[in-house]
Amino acid sequence: MKLTRCGIKDLRNIKDAEIEFSDGLNLIRGNNAQGKTTVLEAVYIFARGRSFRTNKEAEFISFDSDTSEISIEYEDAHRKNVMSAHYSKDENRKLYKNGIQIKKTSEFIGNFRAVLFTPDHLSLIKSAASDRRLFLDVALSQITPSYINRVKTYNNLLTQRNALLKDKRAESDDMRLLFESVAEQMAPAAAAITVMRRRYCSMLDEYVSSYFEQMTDGAEKTQTVYESCVSDDPDILSDQAEVERLYISKFTENLSREIYMKTSLYGPQKDDIDIKLNGYSSRRFCSQGQQRSLAIALKLAEGDISRDRTGEYPVYLLDDISGELDSKRNGFFMSKLGSRQIIITSCNMKSNKKFDRVITMKNGEAKY
Repeated sequence: MKLTRCGIKDLRNIKDAEIEFSDGLNLIRGNNAQGKTTVLEAVYIFARGRSFRTNKEAEFISFDSDTSEISIEYEDAHRKNVMSAHYSKDENRKLYKNGIQIKKTSEFIGNFRAVLFTPDHLSLIKSAASDRRLFLDVALSQITPSYINRVKTYNNLLTQRNALLKDKRAESDDMRLLFESVAEQMAPAAAAITVMRRRYCSMLDEYVSSYFEQMTDGAEKTQTVYESCVSDDPDILSDQAEVERLYISKFTENLSREIYMKTSLYGPQKDDIDIKLNGYSSRRFCSQGQQRSLAIALKLAEGDISRDRTGEYPVYLLDDISGELDSKRNGFFMSKLGSRQIIITSCNMKSNKKFDRVITMKNGEAKY
């Protein structure tokens, strides 16, 4: 998969820009607040369906405008494609692919695929569990369209259930019957999410282990484990029917405690990833250097799994991470990306022959 162009109008400080990319290594350079990360933000919206900098779309529309428009042109294994997204402060966004409007996010995500790596990802190993779940959700949504619908269904039901748990009548017999009904609706979606995440972690395990061994010359070994609230047995977590049965039990047998806490205590929203480092939890025992090496391995693995599942490498978007990595780790990371398409932003990286295209951003304008 290759990105050839990105068009941006009225997105943050970029008024109107047309940016073209090379097939290989692209550098976007410039001082702070000139629009470098905004370019990556615009591109990544087509991979994830939303910005990685804000959940409120109105926030990235330029202050002096009521609308914003972004578009990309890219080539996949089958054809050249054009995608666009139109935003308004007063209306819902409108999404298009090859001139045809797309109504559902699940039909938008997965067409253009990208791996994003920012300085925030370097603390992924020891950050909140929600960050690691988000990593799984973003990666899975790009390669498994049905995953998005499962998450949306589950989250809607979870919101309803949490509202019921706060209801003053929660302990009444009628409400108990309602909780049982909701549990039966939630369990299939919860089970599907858990099984897909565990399967993805199994694929992560192979690649992360390989990359980390290469970085440490075989001195350290890893194991990537998906931690579920229903079971720690990988065989059980591979059986969707059994996982569904276990979720129904969790959603009904612990109801009194959940009513007391006024929130759902079980479900995929409570799960986590743990990468065992030499048999110990990396969340608790790894050094900062090991943490960064594991983050690199995770991001490389994300791209490899995308290639395995779709037949093509995604586009790699690297937001000023070179300044956060020592020369050895940065060199390893870049060497493993090989001939894949990479777009890097940097404040201080100088242009040299290793870049196939250099783009300078200044006051929201792109210059070559």
